[in-house]
Order: sequence, then structure tokens, then C-alpha cells
Amino acid sequence: MRLLLKHCFFIAVILCYSKNLFAQNTWGISGSNFAGVSNIDINPSNMVTSKLGWDINVAGFDANMLNNSFYTDAQFLIPTLFKNKIAISTSNTRDQKKLSDADFIIHDAIQKNTFVNMGANIKGPSFMYNDGINAYAITTAFRGGFSTFGLPQQLVTLGYENLRYPALQNVPISISKGVQASTMAWLEIGGSYARKLYEQNLTLITGGFSVKLLLGYAGGYGMSNGIDLISPYIANFTATDLSLDYGHAINSENKPIAITSPLGTGISADIGFTYIRKRPGKRPYYGCPSMISKSIIIPDRNYRWKLGVSLLDLGGINFSTKAQAFQYSHVSYSWDTINRVDVKTLAAADNLVYSNYAANGSAQKKTAFYVMCPTSLSIQFDYNFNNLIYLNAAIIQRVVIGTQPSLARMNSIAITPRYETPFFELAMPVILNEYMYPNLGLMVRYQYFFIGSDQLASTLGVAPVYGISLYAGIKISHFGINKKQPKLRY
Repeated sequence: MRLLLKHCFFIAVILCYSKNLFAQNTWGISGSNFAGVSNIDINPSNMVTSKLGWDINVAGFDANMLNNSFYTDAQFLIPTLFKNKIAISTSNTRDQKKLSDADFIIHDAIQKNTFVNMGANIKGPSFMYNDGINAYAITTAFRGGFSTFGLPQQLVTLGYENLRYPALQNVPISISKGVQASTMAWLEIGGSYARKLYEQNLTLITGGFSVKLLLGYAGGYGMSNGIDLISPYIANFTATDLSLDYGHAINSENKPIAITSPLGTGISADIGFTYIRKRPGKRPYYGCPSMISKSIIIPDRNYRWKLGVSLLDLGGINFSTKAQAFQYSHVSYSWDTINRVDVKTLAAADNLVYSNYAANGSAQKKTAFYVMCPTSLSIQFDYNFNNLIYLNAAIIQRVVIGTQPSLARMNSIAITPRYETPFFELAMPVILNEYMYPNLGLMVRYQYFFIGSDQLASTLGVAPVYGISLYAGIKISHFGINKKQPKLRY
């Protein structure tokens, strides 16, 4: 019965604890001229204007979580996570459960745009080469994510507490049509190319693209087509009008994932363009006697400003191994024997739910489904004050294509001042997530190592913790110039 109860609440769980693993923004490093391989994530055309001749990413990671539904008042989050006891309370009852030293609180108020967003990106060995005219890269990464937006607050509370949470027994809950959540974990192997498209006087235009092979190792989704239900009371789970699609593909055999045996495959692509306005530089000219006392203006390779636009993560994964997908339309059913059911596998729970709901509405099942990557549109602007101080502004807007299940990237705006030299860099992004939730970040790079956070106060536990963010990387870079590249001036 326990497995079945969890399965019946599969949509609640997947809808409540989705993640934006696509949240690989890493705002502190993404605008750097010395980011190398990390520049490709935001705009592949950045490679050809990089101040690195070549860059090898040895290892790196980006982990993040953000929501507006629950938080903790922990004084310092990271040490708290390693303690044995945590005290949890909710704003409804304030009942204490001795589980931790932190005080996690669920909001009572209905949020206009309820979301829970988490993500992880483990960057594997990657290489970029830039000769000043053309640039090439090979990248590897293991990414995972899980995201949802627009859920009713009661559903988030039930997902966090449990199905039998006393304050929400026999309470009607509605989920609007179009609300969805998806989750995926996949290996990404990509190739990127960028080049100068146009260059004259002080103007330079570059373009670039990336194509990535995707190997999916887990996936799932839930899509509401209009759901009205009553939260379960003891043994009764009632759906007054349930229309939803959901599917999952997981390795249920409790065996280590075989890298050569993905559950799905796919392709994704990025494309970007950058307009660069170069800084003019005055140098003496001694070629013609009549101009011996004059000078001419020669473009300096250090730009004054640049403006980029990119489309990211266009594509997805088709899961066809160990995959199950179900579609229910207008199911009306009160399941009053749910406490007497005993199933031991996910497949058995799938079949039991299908047999009950199919008889009380329209139902279909399939053995494959497609989940789109977190497609987004990005615009970036970078201004160079004096070749040391820069100001970067960037925006990421998620793009939903059709009605396919898809991961959803978080909408973000970031303003990032930075101090930048070849061997040291300091950046402090000011970020507005979902265009309304501010965060302050910090990134430090020393030669070949960088570390940063896009949610500094929350990660350190000095402010109410609605999420955490941490990223770091180690690489080997060539600050010199390849033969086709003009000499840099710093």
C-alpha cells in the first residue's frame, strides 16, 4: 500500500519538487573573457573573442536550488546539513518534528507563481581552441534537472509533508491546464564552432553553434490538462475530474547505471551571434613623409562593448527503454480501497492505477515519450571601461515549444560588475530570478581555478534560505596568442 500511495501521488511529487537543472547560468563566470569553455554555455560565439588561445576544462560543477514555497531560518546552512537532528515546522500548525536543527517553514499564502527549481551540472573534460578567426570546442557534461511553475500552494504543502497531513484532509485542490513538471538526467557530448563573420574598421560580428549528443539515464514528466481532486482522507483518494499525462523512465533494478545503456537518446543545439564594437587606439604612423607628424586610428582588439543573442538547448530526448507513459482524460473516481492494496514494484503500481482509472474515464498508455531540454533565449551585453573593469548585463527567458513535456529554465536577469585580469578576477552578480526574486552572487577566479555562488546570502545561511547555489571549476589555459591572433593589449 505504501508504494501505491506514493505512486498515486506521483504527479504531486514530480510537480512539487521539479528542478531547473538547466540553471547552469553561473553568472559570475559566464561573462568573463577568460572563461574559455564556460563561455560556450551562454553563447557559443563567445569562443572566437575569448582572450584565451586554448582552454582545457579538467573538472567543474554547478549545483543550485531555488523555490518560493518553503525556506529555513538556519543561521548557517552548510554545517546544518551535516547535523543529525533537524526541527521542522510548518506555518499552518507549527508542530515540531525532531528531524533537524533548522526550522523549515511552508508558506500559507498562495503564491502567484509558485515554483521549485533545482539543478546540477557536472562538467567533464572539455577543450577549446581559438586562433582569433576560428574557434573549436569539444565538451562533455552530466546534467540533471527537475522544474515546475504555477502549482497550487496546497499541493506543495502536501508534497512536502505527506498525503495524510491533517490540515489538508478533504480539501479540494485544482491544478490548472498547462501546469507541468519534468525531470531528466543525461550525459551530454558536444562539438562547437565559432568564427568571425564580418570585420571592418571598429565593427566585428561573430557567430557560433554547438551540437550535442544526449544520452538519457532517467526521465519523467507530469502535465495537467485540468485536475480537480480532494486530498486523501485515511483510505480514500478522490479525483472529481482528472485529466493528465505522465510518464517515467528509470532503472528500477537498483543496479549502477551503465554508461553504455542509456534509456533514451536525443540531440540538442545552441546557436549565437555577437556584435562587437572595438575600442579605437591611436598609434604613430611613419609610412609617408607627409604624415610624419600625424597619427591614424587603428582598431584595438579590446572591445568597447559587445551585444550577443543566443538560443540555447533546442532539442530533447526520446525515452524508449524501460519507459511508461499514461494519459487520463476526465477520470472521476473515489478509491476507497487504496489502504488494502499491496504492490512491490513501480510497474505493478502503474498497472493497478491504470486498471482502476481506465474504467472510470478515458485512458491510454505508451512505451515511449519525449522530453524537451530547457530551451531558452538569452541576450548579453558587456561594457569595457578600461580593460580591467567591466559591466555585464544578461537576460535568460525560457521558451516553451508546443505541448511537449519539457524542462523549464528559470527566467533571470543579471547585472554583473567585474574586475578582470589574466590571473585574477572578481565578479559580483546581482540577479533577479523570475523577474521578482533578488539574489546577490560572488565569483573569484585565480589563474586556473574559480569558485562562486549565485545565491551568496542563502548559501552561507545569513538570510532566509530559499535555495542554495555553488559552482567551481579547475582548468588549464593558455593566456598567450595563437599565430592567427593579433597581439592582445591589457
